[in-house]
Amino acid sequence: MAWLYKRSGSEFWWIGYRLNDRQILRSTKTSDRSLAEQELSKLKAVDHAHKAGSLTDEFVSLLTRKQLSGCSLTLRAFTRQWLLECRDLSEVTLEKYRATLEELCVFINATETAPLLRDVQSETIGAYLRKKRADTSTATANLARKVLSACFNHAVDNQALPFSPVPSSRALKLTKDSKAVRRAFTLKELKLLYGKCPDDFWRYMVLAGFYSGQRMGDLICLPWGAVDFSQNQIRLVQSKTGKTIAIPLREELGSFLRQLSIKAGATKHGDPIWPDEAKRYASQGAGGFSNDFYENVLLPAGLVLPRSHQAKKGGSDITKRRRVNPISFHCLRHTFVSLLKISGATQATAKELAGHSSDAVSDLYTHVPENVLTAAINNLPGVNPWPKKQKNKRKLSNKRQPKPR
Repeated sequence: MAWLYKRSGSEFWWIGYRLNDRQILRSTKTSDRSLAEQELSKLKAVDHAHKAGSLTDEFVSLLTRKQLSGCSLTLRAFTRQWLLECRDLSEVTLEKYRATLEELCVFINATETAPLLRDVQSETIGAYLRKKRADTSTATANLARKVLSACFNHAVDNQALPFSPVPSSRALKLTKDSKAVRRAFTLKELKLLYGKCPDDFWRYMVLAGFYSGQRMGDLICLPWGAVDFSQNQIRLVQSKTGKTIAIPLREELGSFLRQLSIKAGATKHGDPIWPDEAKRYASQGAGGFSNDFYENVLLPAGLVLPRSHQAKKGGSDITKRRRVNPISFHCLRHTFVSLLKISGATQATAKELAGHSSDAVSDLYTHVPENVLTAAINNLPGVNPWPKKQKNKRKLSNKRQPKPR
């Protein structure tokens, strides 16, 4: 909708207009209200036609007071041109760009003749990105949005478009939500996981993940000096927050670590419990370990489905991507916090042991099972607000008693 207004310090009437989540303001170059209203009426009429069809050259000219170059470019033609401009990028990055643009074209059924670049609307791109988020993750959808922003901003810079139709991440609510899709393991699942661990490393990771609640990287790189058998504690500095954590050593975990120390023999204070794995983590990060946990622990336990890391190419299959699974190694941390609270630990205790910075973060990691909620309701005292009617008792008392034999 367009509107007419007077701007402070200007003798002219101004027109305001909102399009694709952007506010456009421009002067009518006249102080005569009737003439300004005529221009406003013309803009509204063209806007009505635009909403019924496509973004016309006249509409663009009215809004921006300039003619655009390349108005007849189709979306597919322009994306090909832009990819040629990106040829100096690495092949991996270029493939990501190409895949994102192809997905968009498939989503809107783009051909070599339609739609024109100027006809691509913010609502259409928003719908594509929301579907992307639902099919994959917020991070992946946000990456796709950045690719599309770069492409359409290039069109704006080269005067092929007046403004980019790509919505902002805030408008699409593409904030980090990885915690929102995670859940805690059940006790049955925990036992199943531990039983399916293929070796001592993953048995350690599952035990330590559950009984300490620490992150994958901190557990992989944990040195022997962090384990104090005399004080029955694990003390470490969290790599993400820099916070020093002291966690009482649970008997099952302590016994397992003692057996490992016997196998390891003489070790130095700073030696990692798992030197090879710590070296691999330092050079490659957590990604490979997350995949190993998925393939070698979660999958044999029957908690996830087999997945392929390769996108299918050709036709509409390119839009098929793996969905984010609601369980991962990090869910052991969710389980740790949840079961602490269910077992009676206070918020302050759970927050301190996990190393969370606030109650809000701690609450995100708390998942109370339905049976615990049901038990809590059943443990409430009875009030019996609807007692049986007295007449029912009278009826029972008036019944004829059987004759004695």
